[in-house]
Amino acid sequence: MHIPNDSDSTARGVFGDLLRLQTEFQARLAEETIRYLRRLQGSGMPAAPGTVLHHDNATELKATGAPGSSTALRLELENRQRVHSIVTPLLEPLVEASGITWFPAVEASPGSTLVPPGETRPVELAVQIPGDLPPGIYRGALVLQGFRDGAVPVALTVEAPTAKATARVARARKPARRAAPSRSKTSS
Repeated sequence: MHIPNDSDSTARGVFGDLLRLQTEFQARLAEETIRYLRRLQGSGMPAAPGTVLHHDNATELKATGAPGSSTALRLELENRQRVHSIVTPLLEPLVEASGITWFPAVEASPGSTLVPPGETRPVELAVQIPGDLPPGIYRGALVLQGFRDGAVPVALTVEAPTAKATARVARARKPARRAAPSRSKTSS
């Protein structure tokens, strides 16, 4: 059996289409797998020797937002050692005093960063607040993979929706009313 792999000769028939579909599927699967692994990058990564995150126990990383909006957690990382350190921020589930647990959707920018010795790098996490999340103060930790003892306390305050926001959401959920056709009387 002779199977060409150049672009000039095209495989014909059902098997050619099957091969093309299978190749496209494998390429898409590889893309999605790499994207997923990049998000998990650092979850099992060992800490660089001597990389220690020092923070004041009274200090919390704080943010405030309304349901249905987005808020940001910002911090700067400083590498005070003599070797490069790769850091991957991961936000743990947040819990409100009543026991409500929230697994926030977070987009870190950058997802991972390499911090050279003696340098500082900014990290920002965009947190999407669900529209149906009850108001309250949700607490948890921002884990910095790559830092030994690297967790920063987080307090995210979800505000009660304002009257304007509540009315806007209600209007968005209500189906649009059709205007009744106007009837005009004509005299003959």
